[in-house]
Amino acid sequence: MLLRSITKHVRDQNWFAVGAFQGCAASIAILCAACAPPNASDAPYITSPEPLRIVSANDGRALFSAWGGTRQFPDSLTVIDLLPNAPPVTRTVEGAAPNTFAGAPYMAVVSEGRFAFIPNHPFGASGEEKGVPSQITVVDLETDNLAAVHTFNVPHNAWQAMAHPDDTRVIAISDHQFHLFAIEDGQARLVTESDPFGLYFTSFAISPNGTSIITTAAQRLEFTTSVELHLFELSDNVIRHVSKIGITPNIGEIDQPFAPRFSPDGKRALVLNGLEIAAKPPLDAVLSIDMAATTLIVSDIIPNVAQGLESLAFHPSGKFAVVTCIDGPYTGHLAVIDLASPAMRVLYYIPIDAITQGIEFSPDGSMLFVQSTTASHITVYAVDGNKLTKHPYTLHTGEGPGAMALSTKGGN
Repeated sequence: MLLRSITKHVRDQNWFAVGAFQGCAASIAILCAACAPPNASDAPYITSPEPLRIVSANDGRALFSAWGGTRQFPDSLTVIDLLPNAPPVTRTVEGAAPNTFAGAPYMAVVSEGRFAFIPNHPFGASGEEKGVPSQITVVDLETDNLAAVHTFNVPHNAWQAMAHPDDTRVIAISDHQFHLFAIEDGQARLVTESDPFGLYFTSFAISPNGTSIITTAAQRLEFTTSVELHLFELSDNVIRHVSKIGITPNIGEIDQPFAPRFSPDGKRALVLNGLEIAAKPPLDAVLSIDMAATTLIVSDIIPNVAQGLESLAFHPSGKFAVVTCIDGPYTGHLAVIDLASPAMRVLYYIPIDAITQGIEFSPDGSMLFVQSTTASHITVYAVDGNKLTKHPYTLHTGEGPGAMALSTKGGN
């Protein structure tokens, strides 16, 4: 979320014989084949079983600290179309839409991969950047120059946008409001805005049926602030507050929750504790909300997962999830969480060599994509059961990838 914050160690700011020979050779061949990553083809490039479009919003300011404050790159947008039998087709356009990676790394792509909704906000800007607008930019991904076709100005800080399951509507949050957009006859329009909420929205997630919304809401826009969980409901294009979400006594505490996500069946929502601030003394927890309960409450918890939890993705099977963990300024891990057992648990960690942001599974569950902000690429993992195997190739993006979205329909 905030690269300049990840080196802090405390939360004191405002805010990773021939016959024998033939038998031996056959054995070696079998062993070598077993070592090959599942899903990896003989082609020297990354393919997808079905056409898949990946969109990466890249914030050039994300690398400012990594370059010792001496280099700043332009914002850019990258569109990558993966195909079954051809190399990836990649387009990166500078200045397509202003964006920032300070927030949950979720953006929206709708209309069968054609339109992207990209939020941008001025939070944390300094000097000449203080004039950064708070806005949602709509980009036509079918144009060669990734043309911005509409800009919506929103109050204060436009934090995050997510696609509604109907692939037509988009929900976004600013500090105190929800903003509901829709694509109608190829045009984007603002449908409704919610009543102002008393707390500051920082992240949210939409249920698979498109009606329930889990939000994290802060008392103040500071790193030391108290953050709560709240349930909202979408009905007839109107978003209303339902209730505050608590926690089962004696299992732990809700400590600055961030970046919620719903399971594919909608029966569970996972939330990351700790406001994704890394390199600090506490190890943060993963929380689970039972969405089938009459009264929503955090009913399961994995304590001490990592120092900074940034984002998460459910496998389409719903049997496991993967969490991106930031352990320091240039290192981190992926934590694989078992959800098939009576109580959720960490199965294993995978080291990663760059700070991560967005994370998404392919809809068929065969691939996992992880943005590496400081390396300016997307790392690809093949999925076999709940085992992840790193692909030898990466997908290049513009500098500072900070938010990501996928569509199975684009790139046909």
